Amino acid sequence: MRPVLFEVGGLQVYSHSFFLVLGLLVGLAVLLWEARRRGWPRGYTALIALAALVGGSLGARLSMIVFVGPPAIETLSQYMIFDPRVGPGSILGGVAGGYVGGYIASHLSGRRCTCDAFAPAMALGMAVGRLGDYFSGEDGIGKPTTLPVGVQMPGVDYLVHPAPLYDSAFNLFWFGVLLVLRDRPSFQDGRLLKLGIGGYAAFRFFVEFVRNNDVVWLGLTAQQIVCLLALAGLLVYFTVQSRRRAPTTVAPS
Repeated sequence: MRPVLFEVGGLQVYSHSFFLVLGLLVGLAVLLWEARRRGWPRGYTALIALAALVGGSLGARLSMIVFVGPPAIETLSQYMIFDPRVGPGSILGGVAGGYVGGYIASHLSGRRCTCDAFAPAMALGMAVGRLGDYFSGEDGIGKPTTLPVGVQMPGVDYLVHPAPLYDSAFNLFWFGVLLVLRDRPSFQDGRLLKLGIGGYAAFRFFVEFVRNNDVVWLGLTAQQIVCLLALAGLLVYFTVQSRRRAPTTVAPS
């Protein structure tokens, strides 16, 4: 583990903050690249990106009330929710908040935004950002394991799952998949973004079994329950959309 990544003139640069900012910048770069390729106006791209950033920041922190419970309310009370010294919060809440923020901004602007350009940007940004969780040893990284992939945590005499690295590897893979699918007709009009979110939700449900989050119901963590709800909603959406696009068959006379 390496909580302090490096020093510049005596100023310590922390791994978590460094990779968080780097992930945001990488995601923004991919978003701008995709938005230009799709022909989005610059001003409109900036509006949606800013709304998604604000929504994601608020969602990441407010969702900790669900995942952590009452202690999070005290931490986020008054103006603490805007204090940059407070941790970024939950990535699941960040994804949900960013989606809602972009959706609201697009409708208030009077334009219809499918926001599919966000799908690959989000995946690559998370792939980079999760490296900070690993180097900082956040949440103990993962549960104990005897598998060869286990890593040593400071202060313990056993190996643990490097869950943030699993997350980073999946998102890098998912970024490649979304790039391959981005121009297919069946993944336009917002469906690529929904697929991107659904893919991460499915992965996150399973990786939660080797993370250190508390079990709350039926052997599942709060994060897993949220993932199941998201997947159920997306399944309904894609089912309805599939039926609407299905060609009508005319019986022979």
